[in-house]
Amino acid sequence: MKNYRIKSAGVFLLAAMMFTGLNAQSPRQGGRGLGPCGQGYGPEFGPNQGFRQYGQEFGQRQQRMAQNFSLDLSEEQQEEMQSLRSDHYKIIKPLRNKTVELKARERTLLSEENVDLKAVNKVIDEQTDLMNKIRKLQVEHNVNAKSILTDEQVIKLEQRRVFAKQRRAKGNNFNRSPYKGRPYHKNLG
Repeated sequence: MKNYRIKSAGVFLLAAMMFTGLNAQSPRQGGRGLGPCGQGYGPEFGPNQGFRQYGQEFGQRQQRMAQNFSLDLSEEQQEEMQSLRSDHYKIIKPLRNKTVELKARERTLLSEENVDLKAVNKVIDEQTDLMNKIRKLQVEHNVNAKSILTDEQVIKLEQRRVFAKQRRAKGNNFNRSPYKGRPYHKNLG
């Protein structure tokens, strides 16, 4: 019976110490980290001030980028581009659907127990021919689109394409932490 009282008193004392310690923390910290989302958290700022501030900065950055790369097309140019885009879409869409079908056919052929290499090679050749046709149509579409634009608009378009290529090369980690996905220890074996 004495052991039970001693244990229950110890648990009660430990719980009281934890409760006191948690309430003694500064309300400014709020248990948040020091990243952009955790800054400015406290009773005077509101619970999500850091989130709102970060979102506003990101939105403003996106607006600046859109202004820098805006082509400022006239109404006539917009109509021509729209018709060019819709015509291109009508041609390309069935070809892309066919590539999806061929890829599925290739997976089906490769999943069989006895793989027919001649049939697989034939499907691969069809895919290659289709990809070449799509690429040629894309280049033709880009040339036709450039012919609608002025020289200054073509320069902005090229800058936009270079910027997009750089973003893809970085793996879309443009606004992410440089440490994301890296191991904690370099020398693991």
